[in-house]
Amino acid sequence: MSEEEKSGSKEKPQTKRTQKTEGRPKSIKAGEASLQPNTQNPPEDRLKVTKVFNKTVIKRGILLFVGITILSLTGIFLYTNTGKTLEIWKSIDWIYILLGFVFIFNDLFIGGFRNHIFAREFIPGISQMVCIKANLANIFMGAVTPSQSGGGPAQWYILYRNGLTFTDILGISFYNWISTIVFFPLTGLMALYILKDNAPDGLVMHLTKFGFSIFTTLFVVIFLALFAPNLISFVIKSIAKLIGLVRQKWGEKLSTAGDKGMATLSDYRGKYLGLIQRKPWLMLYSFVLTIVLYFNKYLLAYVFVMAFGIDADFWTVISIQAVVYLLLYFAPSPGGSGLAELSISALMVGIIGQDYIASFTLLYRSFLVFIPALLGSYVVLRQISKE
Repeated sequence: MSEEEKSGSKEKPQTKRTQKTEGRPKSIKAGEASLQPNTQNPPEDRLKVTKVFNKTVIKRGILLFVGITILSLTGIFLYTNTGKTLEIWKSIDWIYILLGFVFIFNDLFIGGFRNHIFAREFIPGISQMVCIKANLANIFMGAVTPSQSGGGPAQWYILYRNGLTFTDILGISFYNWISTIVFFPLTGLMALYILKDNAPDGLVMHLTKFGFSIFTTLFVVIFLALFAPNLISFVIKSIAKLIGLVRQKWGEKLSTAGDKGMATLSDYRGKYLGLIQRKPWLMLYSFVLTIVLYFNKYLLAYVFVMAFGIDADFWTVISIQAVVYLLLYFAPSPGGSGLAELSISALMVGIIGQDYIASFTLLYRSFLVFIPALLGSYVVLRQISKE
């Protein structure tokens, strides 16, 4: 970070942007966003490089992620070892493995483009590459932080340093999150329907219902926040009154916090609904891209099944990946390590058999997480060195 930004006392560099009254860029030349840092977006202290890309957190996260992953994969290889691992790798059709790199490109491009369709509404001409780099930073930091909690701020920081305001960045995340929480319950229902006759009942059904119930709850809460905020306000005040009967101070604190929260919700609701009301097709576009993004991930599993020469039901394989992603969205470990490997193995072993499950799990995780995370680490390290 420059000395001007650190001290805050020196004159800030002039930019070529035309400013709106609220301080957000009105227009920007193509490519200019990727060259000029944001020096006018409050509150900057929320997105300091030392907070978002904390070296101690990153080092500890890498050790945890790698350690848990190695332990999980080693356990799977030992538990399912049939003495045919080398024979299996020799028989792999490497055309399908090469095809897997196309899926990595698709994943990174679509993930970035899903952000770009909104980012260009706030800064016309902002580079698609900015959004791809932000997505890569998200993947890496998500892999090395518990519950993937560092992914969002990492993505926000890259976008922030390329001209977007904090409010706009939250808006981008909010719009795409809406698409995600609509998508997952729908795929959960499909998985329940398809897997009920094609996979063991107990584990699959319980895991699918668990993920489905969480996303459905989130969807209901967000829907009420957007379209019935007064109902939420009524519920909070009613709870505050009940608590106040037991402990008046606690009731007052909850009531005050509720009023502040509702004021903030009203402010953001007006801003975010405004764009959707002007351009309603953007949410549909985001939802379609979300379908393509995750179907690309699910389809890669079937590509690797074919690489091993296994004849498996297409929709059963796809549905199992939907269940896996329902679980991983809330996994507490860095990057879903451990839970990802074990759930993939437990759900796929009945489809491809013990001989192949360890190798399949290694390939699938490598292409969807390990390789993108390595690319993301380059983006993050380069950003740290710049600052």
